[in-house]
Amino acid sequence: MSIGSKGFATLLTSLTFALAVAVAGSPAALSADTAEAKAAVAQREKLQQARLAIAHNDQRQLRALKKALKDYPLLPYIEYWALSKRLSRLPYDDIDAFLAKYEGTAIGDWMRVRVLRELGGRDRFKAYLKYYDTEKIQRTQLRCYYVDALTRHGDKQKAYDLIAELWTVGASQPKECDPAFARWMKDGGLTQERAWQRHTLAVRSGNLDLAAYIARQLDKSRAARAELMRAVYRKPEQILNYKKFIREEPEYRDIVNIGLRRLAIKDAPKASKAWDRYSASYLFSDKERDDYLQYLALRFARQDDKQGLQALIKNNPGFYDLRTSEWLIRQSLREMDWAQIEFWIDQLPAEDQKLDRWLYWKARAIEEQLASAGKKDPARQALAKKLYQQAAAERSYYGFLASDTIGADYSFVDRPAPITPKLVNEVAARPGMQRARELQAIGEFYHARREWNYATEPMTTEELMTAGKIANSWGWYHKSIQSILAADYLDDLELRFPLAFSDIVSDVAKRMGKKTALNDYLVLAVARQESHFSHDAKSHAGAMGLMQLLPSTAQATARKAGVPYRRSWDLLNPSTNINLGAYYLNSLLNRFDNNRFLAAAAYNAGPTRVSRWLKDTNKQLPFDVWIETIPYSETRKYVQNVLSYSVIYAYRSGNKAPLLNRNEAEAKW
Repeated sequence: MSIGSKGFATLLTSLTFALAVAVAGSPAALSADTAEAKAAVAQREKLQQARLAIAHNDQRQLRALKKALKDYPLLPYIEYWALSKRLSRLPYDDIDAFLAKYEGTAIGDWMRVRVLRELGGRDRFKAYLKYYDTEKIQRTQLRCYYVDALTRHGDKQKAYDLIAELWTVGASQPKECDPAFARWMKDGGLTQERAWQRHTLAVRSGNLDLAAYIARQLDKSRAARAELMRAVYRKPEQILNYKKFIREEPEYRDIVNIGLRRLAIKDAPKASKAWDRYSASYLFSDKERDDYLQYLALRFARQDDKQGLQALIKNNPGFYDLRTSEWLIRQSLREMDWAQIEFWIDQLPAEDQKLDRWLYWKARAIEEQLASAGKKDPARQALAKKLYQQAAAERSYYGFLASDTIGADYSFVDRPAPITPKLVNEVAARPGMQRARELQAIGEFYHARREWNYATEPMTTEELMTAGKIANSWGWYHKSIQSILAADYLDDLELRFPLAFSDIVSDVAKRMGKKTALNDYLVLAVARQESHFSHDAKSHAGAMGLMQLLPSTAQATARKAGVPYRRSWDLLNPSTNINLGAYYLNSLLNRFDNNRFLAAAAYNAGPTRVSRWLKDTNKQLPFDVWIETIPYSETRKYVQNVLSYSVIYAYRSGNKAPLLNRNEAEAKW
C-alpha cells in the first residue's frame, strides 16, 4: 500500500523522533520531571509539528509555529527545512537572506553545499560562481562544477591550473568534471608529460582500465611504453630481463619502479636482487631509495623471510625503518629468541626504547636470558627491575603487565581536568552547543555532529576540556571522549572512560555472566574500544551501534538470545545493541574456554582466525608473547586495549580487577 509523499514524510519524522526517544542515556532525557525538561519536550513537539507543516505545505501553521519557537535553538533548522523544500525553484532572494543570516554556521555552510549541488546540476554556472567559497568547499564534485563555471564565465587560466590538479590523479574523477576536462584538453592543456604522469599514477593504483583509457592520449612511442608498463604490472617477472629495461628513455625508469614493487609482492628476494642491479644503472634519489627499501622490507616481513630482511639491512648501511625493526622483534618473540629480542630493541631510536612496550619487553628478555643461563648477574637484574618500574608508571596494558611482574599497584594517574562551573555554563550556553544538543535529542545525528564540530573547532584547550565535561553531563559520551582527547588531556578518567549506559550494561552482565568471565568492565571495555560509545556509529564494513555489530551477526545472535530484532536500524538502539553484543561476546567466551583475550581477538578478527592462530602456535607461547605476536596489528592493539580498559573500568567502578585472570596467565597459547 502506498502512503504517498506527505504520508511518508509524516512517518519518517515520527520514526526519527522515536529513535531519539529510544536512545537510553541520550541528552534528550524526555522523562525528566523538571520544568526545564518539560519545556524542552514541548518545544521538541512543536518542532516536529513544524516539520509536518513543511511536508504538508501548511504555511499558516508553519508561521505560527516559528513565532512560538522564536527562542528555540533549532529555529535555523526549521528555516533550512522549509527552504530546502523550495530549493528546486531557486528562490535566490531567500537563499541570499538565509546564507547571510547564518554565515559561518554549520547549517549555513550546509545550505551553501545544497545550493551549489542544485546550481551545478542545472548548469546555472554564473550563479554558481557567486555562491562558491574556495576556502570552505573541498568536495571534488563541487570543485569540478567550479572549474567548469570558471572556464565559461571566469578566469580561464585559473580554471585550467585547477583542472590540471584535478585531472592528474590515479583514480577516475566524478562525471561532473568531464565538461571542464574536455574544454581544457581541446585548448591544449593536456601535454604528453601530464598524460604519462596520470597513466603512471593510475597503474600504481591498480586502475588499469583508467590507465588504458589515458594511454589513448599518448603518442605512438609513449603508448607502446604505457602498454609495456601495464604488462609489467600484471607480470612483473619481466623486469628480470635487464637488457630490455635498462634504457635511456625516462619512461623506463617509471616502468622499473612499478615492476620492482609488484615483484616484491610476489617474491621479495628476487625483487631485492633486481633492485641491486637497477640501482647500479639508474640514479635513484635518496627518497626513492628509502621509499623502496622500506616497501621491500615490509614485503620481506609479510613473507616471513627473516634472513632476507636481515641481509637487506646489512647490505644497505644507514637504512632504517621502524616497522621493520618492530617486525624483527616480534619475529624473535615468536621464536622465543630472547637475546635477539634485546638486540633488536637496542637498535630502536632512543625515544622509542623509552616506550612502555619496549621497556617491558627488554626487561622480559633480560630476565629470560638470566634464567636460561642459570646464573646471577646483579647489574642485569637491577636493570630489568628498573625497566619494569619505568613501564609500571604508565596507565597502559604494558604498565599493568609490568606492575604484575614486580608486584606493584597499578598506576591510574586519575586527575580531573581543571574545569570551572562558570566556564561550563558559558560554553554550554553557546548557540552552536545548544543546537548540537537539540539535534541529538531529536535524532538528527548527522547535523548534531556537524554542529558540535563547528562549535568546538575554534575552542581553546580549556574550552575543549569544558566541552568534554558538558557532553558527559548530557550523556553524549563519545563527544566527551573526543573533546578531552582533542584537548590532549589524558588523565581525566571520568571523561575518557565514562560509565556509559551503565544500567543496561550491569543488567546484561548479571544475566549473562553467571558462568563466564563476562562482567560490566569487559562489556564497557569492548563498547569503548568499538565505538567510543557512539550509539549511531557505522563502520565502512557495515557494523553498527555501540558494540559495532554486523546486521548478519545481529540477526543470527538475536534468535539465540531471544532479543527482539527486525531490521538493522534496531542496532542504533543502545539496549538492543548492548544485549546482542554482550550475548555474542559471551558466546565467544564459552567457545574459547572463558579466556577474555581470545574472545576479544575473536570479536575483532573473527573466531575462525583466532582458532587458526592457536593452531599455528600449538600452545607453545606465554600469554604476553601470544598477544604481542597476533598477526593483525589492529587486533593486537584491540586486545591490549580491551584488557587494559577492563582494569580501568573496574577502577572507575570503585573496584579492583587484574589485567589477566589466572586461567589466562598460567596457560600456554
